[in-house]
Amino acid sequence: MAFPPRPTPMDLTMHHMAQAHPATSQTVGVLLHLEGAPPSLGELRSHVAGHLRDEPRLTHYLHGPGLRARWRHEPAPDLDTRVRALDVPPGDARLDDALHELVERPLPGEGPLWDVWLLSGYATDRYAVCYRAHHSAQDGMGIIGTLHTLFGATTAPPAASAVRTGPRAYLRTVRSTLAACAANGVWDDPARPLSGARTVDWVSVPTGRLRTAAAARGGDTNDAFLAALSGALRTWCSEHWPRGAGRPLPAITMINLRRAEERARPGNLIAFAPLALPCDEPAAGDRLDGVIAQTRATKDPAHQSALRALMDRTPARAFHAMAGRLTTPARVPITVSYLAIHRPLAYRGDPVARVQPFTWLPPRQPASIVACSYNGDTSVCFTTDAALPAGRSLPRLFREAAEELAGGAVGPEPSSPPGGTAVAAPVAVPIDDGAPVAVADFALIKKLLVDHGALPAEPITPDATQPQAGIDSMAVTALSMAIEDRLGLIITEHDLAKAPTVGDMVDLVNRQAALPSGS
Repeated sequence: MAFPPRPTPMDLTMHHMAQAHPATSQTVGVLLHLEGAPPSLGELRSHVAGHLRDEPRLTHYLHGPGLRARWRHEPAPDLDTRVRALDVPPGDARLDDALHELVERPLPGEGPLWDVWLLSGYATDRYAVCYRAHHSAQDGMGIIGTLHTLFGATTAPPAASAVRTGPRAYLRTVRSTLAACAANGVWDDPARPLSGARTVDWVSVPTGRLRTAAAARGGDTNDAFLAALSGALRTWCSEHWPRGAGRPLPAITMINLRRAEERARPGNLIAFAPLALPCDEPAAGDRLDGVIAQTRATKDPAHQSALRALMDRTPARAFHAMAGRLTTPARVPITVSYLAIHRPLAYRGDPVARVQPFTWLPPRQPASIVACSYNGDTSVCFTTDAALPAGRSLPRLFREAAEELAGGAVGPEPSSPPGGTAVAAPVAVPIDDGAPVAVADFALIKKLLVDHGALPAEPITPDATQPQAGIDSMAVTALSMAIEDRLGLIITEHDLAKAPTVGDMVDLVNRQAALPSGS
């Protein structure tokens, strides 16, 4: 990729914001926890240098004033300032201190806005690699793409292909985008003004517990994350923020719009969608049902295609003005994001055991929360305004809400969705972390092919061959990723593609689920 296309309106808005508010950090990234002896700094620099040609996000940056900036290419960025080492005193607590330090440290001031840090010394058989980038140059899926380039043990799965969109989807998309800018008044409290300073905290929960709770009600891990977050905020508001107590809390969630051919493209290929976190619901199951009902539209390929068309056609100044409304005190929402890394990461054969994300806090917003699922663990980062009373209790409240969600006290089974047929709750079998994993039936596999593979429902029957059902390589890839996220099973695209019929696909999934742990 010699030169990327024009910056997106989101890219330019982020770049303009960085110039207008230089004190607001837009640093985002991850900490990779690896098992093994740490490499030398020279080895890591050589490793990164060997991948620069394969990763345009490491060689491009926005240059120029505000909304008129354009991508500039720097094929050989200075790695002495971008690949560095930090010696951490013994103890995991000191690693946590080092991560907080890196979250606050400025990125390189010139050229491509990213760096890589090698952290060692805190343990004899473990080390960490921290990858940081500026949000104007990379979104969440872009960061995952860079991680696969630098540390991928297998090829990263391609993004979704484009689908056709009708007028109804466009109208619904415009309405939802405008709804995100509506006044809510939750955080505009003159007695408790936000400070602009931030605190950053993390909590981890087993992915299997979130996935199982959501799958039993027709949802996925992202739905369970949002439901647990709603439970945490419900408790916190009742104790510390009366303006938010007993009501849904307005949030915006990020939707990935990256196409298959844009895997390596720098910048932000995302859109935001409004979400009313059901913090008014006292029962965990009702909160989960409320989230699933809202996210159903954002998972629709036609809706995502309409969002992408809207993003491509919106002038940068119009998008910037709309984004600016989301930072006015009466309209600010909470920002939430969910990422899943479906392929293993490693360096020199040393496996990445855990991934810890971190994110920025937009101006005048109360909180920004990002979750990342990898290797059976979901790590959640809470970046909150320091003026929020007891804001640092949110990670603990999230863990308690996730335990409540997984503990069975979730109320009655959901009724059929409007205009659709309820999917039967799957059976469960044990997996490694003690949580169950759902087993598929034909109805579930068909639903995954329709929702994630963007296929028409009619040709998909148990006896249909893959070509008869319209299943191509992109649909197989989408199904593989959906099965891992929904059921906790890793079944490669190669294995799925060998199943002659849709019914054989269902049998393959069930056989894989029945295998002993570690098979």
